[in-house]
Amino acid sequence: MASFKQKEITSALTSFYQKPVAMVSMELLLSLGLVIFLAIFAIQPTLLTMSDLIQERKEKIDLLAKLESKVLALRGAQDLYAQAQTKLSDLNEAIPPQPQLIRSLKIIEKLASENNVIIKSLSVSKIPEEKAITDTTVKLSKVDLTASMSISGDFLNIRAFVQALQNSKRSFVVENVTFNLEESRGEKKLNAMVTLSQPYMGKPE
Repeated sequence: MASFKQKEITSALTSFYQKPVAMVSMELLLSLGLVIFLAIFAIQPTLLTMSDLIQERKEKIDLLAKLESKVLALRGAQDLYAQAQTKLSDLNEAIPPQPQLIRSLKIIEKLASENNVIIKSLSVSKIPEEKAITDTTVKLSKVDLTASMSISGDFLNIRAFVQALQNSKRSFVVENVTFNLEESRGEKKLNAMVTLSQPYMGKPE
């Protein structure tokens, strides 16, 4: 009896699997199993790699934004440095790191000639050493080199000369101007005694 039932079941299954619906169902199951297999063993690493790439791309975008911000900051710093360099150059010309006595006297002589003023005499309080201080531990401070000159010319020219000294890129501080009239051979000449200081950065004495 049992053997007969087994034969019937086997015959029924054989008949079922020979039908197209059964074959399609089997193929569908195999395909589904293959997809699951691929998802687990093949697609998953790809998805993980894609996720890592997306994260890496995001990090690179953030890094690029930070670098662009730093580049802008550096450009701003370069502009400020260029402005500071210009100001430093102007400052070094106005108050040089050395006395530059000869250069200062040449500037005074040139301004006097341009304003039709005659320098009759000129004296300085001292003749400093024209030596650059290379020792960085030495604290430099402003040192004033005083000069006195006797000049002659008309009032307007003398005034223009004094203003030119005050407006010069090389800093001259006019401390005192004393006028006096001199009569020679019946002619009166206007003379002036000008006292000025020429500051420079040096070692205080």
